[in-house]
Amino acid sequence: MVMAIISLLLSILLPALGRAREISKRTVCGSNLRSMAIAFSTYAQENDSWFPAKAHTTVASPRMDQMATVQDKAYNPPEKENEFGPNFAGMIRDILEKKATRFSTGDEDLTKRMDNGPPQYLSDPRVLLCPSDQWNNRPKSNNITDLWRTQAVTYYKQLPVTVGQEATAKKSYISYFYVSLWRNDDRPDWLMLADQSNRNDTTVRSFTQLGPEDNHGIRGMNIALLDTHVEWGSTRSGTNEDMQQLAGRYWGGIVQARPRYPSTQGSSRAVEVQTIE
Repeated sequence: MVMAIISLLLSILLPALGRAREISKRTVCGSNLRSMAIAFSTYAQENDSWFPAKAHTTVASPRMDQMATVQDKAYNPPEKENEFGPNFAGMIRDILEKKATRFSTGDEDLTKRMDNGPPQYLSDPRVLLCPSDQWNNRPKSNNITDLWRTQAVTYYKQLPVTVGQEATAKKSYISYFYVSLWRNDDRPDWLMLADQSNRNDTTVRSFTQLGPEDNHGIRGMNIALLDTHVEWGSTRSGTNEDMQQLAGRYWGGIVQARPRYPSTQGSSRAVEVQTIE
């Protein structure tokens, strides 16, 4: 009888404890995104109002829609000022924190470390990972049967330098996607950062579907806006239909807005930005 009562109590308490743990992890995840958003905003204040973005290395005076096509690219090896590592990891490594990953401190002992100096904008690389995130899709892949394990980095220089290095490691170091090519005078309620799903998040209206293996399961995702505040985007089931309602909320104004730059070949502000993961 006692054992039956204990079993009953455990069956009631364990799911509640699991939900409490997830809510705690969701809060830490939101704090991570807030830290990243503030770091990106600080970068913009110090870089002519531009949030972190990769340059175009083959077109001298590119249109903004052309700039959007290279934000996830890798130019190998990223040894020069205008060459970068792949995807969002490359954006963090070679744009946001390039002083810590590219430039020598001049101290012989420090140059032997994995890191050439302290980060300039985002002090702790561990915020790149959501505490609930254990698996991620390969960049731009929808194959949820071939996922990569997540792994935190201690120094930004540990992030992959080349596509080949990324593919060999088969590890994911960042739990979030980023919409590149915003400026700090764009609309403050537009999307900047959010939880990745384990599907291709690089398309406009990129919220496609959530599954149990995603950062916070099927119930939603943390979303950071250009004003640096973070919202919880709640969903009922994580289905595509469900997620498209969320996409309409966060991508709708971007898709409907006219291009900011006169030379852009396209009818929407959305062609002037690019989501990378």
